[in-house]
Amino acid sequence: MSLTTPLPARLTVHRQTRVLEIVFEDGASFRIPFELMRVYSPSAEVRGHGPGQETLQ
Repeated sequence: MSLTTPLPARLTVHRQTRVLEIVFEDGASFRIPFELMRVYSPSAEVRGHGPGQETLQ
């Protein structure tokens, strides 16, 4: 048995609900809020300059 990483088959931006939907080849799907992606982005402006300084808007 070989293990493979499923690839995204479809990305859908839901602007009104501010959610990114990712559907994978294996049928798994995930809905990720824009705010969650913003908070976990690597920019210092969002993350602060140290742990615990993340900013939610």
